[in-house]
Amino acid sequence: MTNNKNTAELILDTAQALVQEVGFNGFSYAHIASKIGIRTASIHYHFPNKEDLGEALIARYHREFLAEIARIDAESSNNLRKLRSYVAIFGIPVDTYCTCLSVMLSSDLATLSEQVREKLAAFFTSNLAWVERVLEEGRREGHLRFEGAANVRAHQILASLQGAQLLARSFRDANRFSMIAESLLSALT
Repeated sequence: MTNNKNTAELILDTAQALVQEVGFNGFSYAHIASKIGIRTASIHYHFPNKEDLGEALIARYHREFLAEIARIDAESSNNLRKLRSYVAIFGIPVDTYCTCLSVMLSSDLATLSEQVREKLAAFFTSNLAWVERVLEEGRREGHLRFEGAANVRAHQILASLQGAQLLARSFRDANRFSMIAESLLSALT
């Protein structure tokens, strides 16, 4: 930790891991401080209160998501491949029996600040808009086949992936996620 940016990033990394494991309300600044070996005052310096930390977490997560879908778009023009890459993102936390940050924040929605709720909604809106666009393009180009509106299918896909994460975590069985994910994708071909 040679500068404030490194400390802030380490705090965010640790907080994200804690949220993905125990939820936003399941940890305190003392937990973060203990894990990374700093004083809670150092955390308050970067994030004066937990709401500030929550806003920074979801803002960073959203930026990383936008960068990832831009990478996916750049790597392939085949929309089924794009969806496979998207689904793979949701599989990453499953391997450690965690769930994505957005799912865990959603489970604490009633206690989050309005700013965190708005940032979380923006994150989901970005997800849905991208999936809907890929579905529409895929159907138009012949890569994907499905009935009904792409926006409805996008909601179904996102909800299924998040639910699959929760089931895999509950059963401590990553294969449950894979089974549901493959079923979603095969229904589109």
